Order: sequence, then C-alpha cells, then structure tokens
Amino acid sequence: MTALLALLGAGFHMMAVPADAQTAPPATVTGTPVTTASPPGMPPASGVTLTTATPTATVGEASLALAWKSLPQSQKTLAVGSVLVLVAVTAALLYLAMSTDMLRDNTPSTFAGVTSATGKPLRRAFSLAQSQMAWWFVIVLAGYLYLFLVTGELDTLTGQALCLMGLGTGTAMGAAMVEQNKTNPILAAYQGVLARMADPATPPADLPPLTATRDTLARQLASRDFVHDILTDANGISLHRFQTAVWTVVIGVLFLIETVVHRKMPDLDPYSLGVLGISAGTYLGFKIPEQPN
Repeated sequence: MTALLALLGAGFHMMAVPADAQTAPPATVTGTPVTTASPPGMPPASGVTLTTATPTATVGEASLALAWKSLPQSQKTLAVGSVLVLVAVTAALLYLAMSTDMLRDNTPSTFAGVTSATGKPLRRAFSLAQSQMAWWFVIVLAGYLYLFLVTGELDTLTGQALCLMGLGTGTAMGAAMVEQNKTNPILAAYQGVLARMADPATPPADLPPLTATRDTLARQLASRDFVHDILTDANGISLHRFQTAVWTVVIGVLFLIETVVHRKMPDLDPYSLGVLGISAGTYLGFKIPEQPN
C-alpha cells in the first residue's frame, strides 16, 4: 500500500510541475535558411538556399515508472523499507485477528468444545469497536510511512490523525465498559447451563437436554463471519452499526487520498470529525440495551 501511495504521489508531483509544458503544441520543425557560397571561379549561385531542420524538445507524459526511476537510491531504499514495515505490521495484524481473539468480544471465555453445524470449533464474535480501532491504526500508519518516504520528515502527524486514533480507542474502551456493566441474557443462560453440567449433583438423565441447550446457546453467541458480526445485534442487521462502519471506511479512504494528493495529513473539518463522533456515540448508546456483540 505504501509503495503504491508513494508512486502515485510522485506521479502527481511530476505531472503538476510540467503542466504548462504538457499542454504545449506538438513538436515542430523550424527551418533556418543557409546561403551556399559558390566555389572560386564559378558564377555566384542565385536563389539557392538550404534549410537545416532543428527539432524542438518534446515532453512525454509522466508515468509511475518514470517517477520511480527519478527517485534517488536512498529514496528507493526508504520505499522498500516502508513497504516491508507496513506489510509486516498488516500481516501480523491479520494473522493475530484470525488466529487469536484480539479483535473479538471478551465473552464467553470458552465454548466448551461445541462445534458449528459444519464441525468447526466455535469462536467469539468479532467486535465492531475493536475492528474500528485496528482500522484507524493501519490508516494512520500507512499515511505516516508514506509521508516519511516522500518528504523524509518525521513530524508529519497532525492533531486530526491523533483524534481519529483516539476516537477508535475511545470507542473500544467505551464498548468494553458497557459490556462489563450489563447483563447479556443469552450469555447468562449459557454460563448457567455450563455450571449445571459441571455440578456433580446434576442427575445423568439431565445431561443430554442440558447439552442440547448448551450447544444452541453457544451457536447464538459464536461468530458467523466478520461482516455479520460487526453489523448484527440482537435484532439482526442494525442501522447504527451499519452507519458507523460505512463512515469509518469512507473517511479513512478519503484521509489516505488527501494524504497522497497534498503530501501531508489532511486537516479534517469539524463536521467530518463530528460525523464520526456521532456515529460512535450512537453505537455506544444502542449497545447498552443490545444483547450479543
């Protein structure tokens, strides 16, 4: 991503500098009259002239390949290093997101060996707040590495960039606090069934129906897929979750585009930050009465 951003930025810069030259008419050939001298003893030649052609310089279209070739070796080294850092961080984030519960809800602590209908082990549902926090981390990191690549400056972070990361972190912290201070009926029922099954006093005849109830409740709490998890609450796909996800993606993409075009992190207007704040507040407000996720 950083390599693409860097090459696009360099291409924009090169196209902006020779803009007047690129709009100039095509190359022309100008004729310069040259009078030939007659050899000694011969009559002077009259009306005989030769012209020499002098082609004017042409300006080719700037391309990403030209932009890359024009970079000094030190800049190319920084480009490769930035790409490796971003790829390593993104790959580590994706690996941890899929192999651990880093971006998932904190409860339940275990699914006690329950499997899905296809036989796969159940996993906790993905958290919208945790995913939003990871999104802004990657967006700001990509912009920072790109600006370091094309400008060589380290002080390119802006207050708005920190606000975006803080908004993601604050939403995740608020969601965690809400989860700790509310009771999820499905989760409570699931934990109650586990406790009864683990109780030695429970009659053996009660274990089969308890097992069936445990499996049903566990599958209601478990993850289905990423999109379904972040957009769904107890009532299905919810508007407030969809709104939060869409605004997060749109403003994140625009943030990267502005960073590439202007070679600095954008100063977002208060209304853009306000939209994200309202979406985050609405998400937290509706999360208080909702049950799963």
